Amino acid sequence: SKKNAKGINGIESKAMELLLSYEWPGNVRELENVIERSVVLDRDGIVGSDDLPRELTQCGTQFADSVTIPLGTPLEEVERILMEETLKRTRGDKGLASKLLGISTRTLYRKMDRKEE
Repeated sequence: SKKNAKGINGIESKAMELLLSYEWPGNVRELENVIERSVVLDRDGIVGSDDLPRELTQCGTQFADSVTIPLGTPLEEVERILMEETLKRTRGDKGLASKLLGISTRTLYRKMDRKEE
């Protein structure tokens, strides 16, 4: 970074994956700030995931766990399990959960309401 008179020699693939997979709600300005911060915090010339802010590293690992569903489980039950687990892992954030599930927030609410009947 020219501003900080500090250079880097590269970026770890895991750090790059995290940067690419993050949604960037603040767009380019947020990305720019994260990269500058990472360069400043870096100690070895290679930006790693440990140099990135917690929001990015949690985003990449928070949902890495898998859910085991036995063969023969009815589809409605599979949906219920996946919605519940996703909501648990997003700490109840329905917007994020619906994004991770690939459905609209409205569909998530509708399916949740149906499960409560």
